[in-house]
Amino acid sequence: MAGTVTRFDTVVGLDLSLTATGIAVSTPGLKPWCGVIESAGKKGDPWETRYKRLGHILYRILPAIPDGALVVMEAPSYGSVTGHQHDRSGLWWMTYDLLAGSTRTVVPVEPTIRAKYGTGKGTSGKDAVLAAAVRRYPHIDINTNDEADAVILMAIGCRLIGAPIDDPLPVLQLAALNNLHLPEALTRRAA
Repeated sequence: MAGTVTRFDTVVGLDLSLTATGIAVSTPGLKPWCGVIESAGKKGDPWETRYKRLGHILYRILPAIPDGALVVMEAPSYGSVTGHQHDRSGLWWMTYDLLAGSTRTVVPVEPTIRAKYGTGKGTSGKDAVLAAAVRRYPHIDINTNDEADAVILMAIGCRLIGAPIDDPLPVLQLAALNNLHLPEALTRRAA
C-alpha cells in the first residue's frame, strides 16, 4: 500500500454467492450495516432461468452501492469445485463488469487475504471468521458467515482509504494487506 486515499465516502464489502450474497456498507456519519441478499435456484434450471437469477442478484446489490463507492469484493475461489461453479463465475464477472465499468472502484480480495485479515490465519474456516468478526465489530449486527465476510471486506476497504474501523489491529492481521493487489486507479490516487 503506497499511502491512503480519502476521496471515497462509501465503502462496500461484497461476498458474492448464488444463495446468500453478503453485503456490508460504511458511510461517514452513519452506522455501518450488513445484510444478505438471498436467492434460490434448482439443479437443472434452464439457461434462461439461471441467467435471470444472476441478473436478479446483481440488481438487488446495486441500490446499496452509490456512485463513487469503493467496493471490496471477494475474488473467486479457484480451488472451489462444489456447487454451480460456472454460475458463480458468471455472477462474479457480471458484477465486476458492471461495477468496474462505472464510477465505482473495485478491489478484488482473495479469500485467504480476507480470512487472514479477519483472524490472523489465511486458512481459517467460515465459522472462525464469523466468530472473529462478531467480536471485533460488536457495533455491527452480524448474524451469518456471508455477513461476516462482507464486514471483513468492508473493513479492509476502510483501512485502504485511511479510515479504519478496527483500530488497533494486530500486526499479523495487518500483514494480510501486504499481498493485496490494488487496481491501478487506486494506487495512482494513493501515491
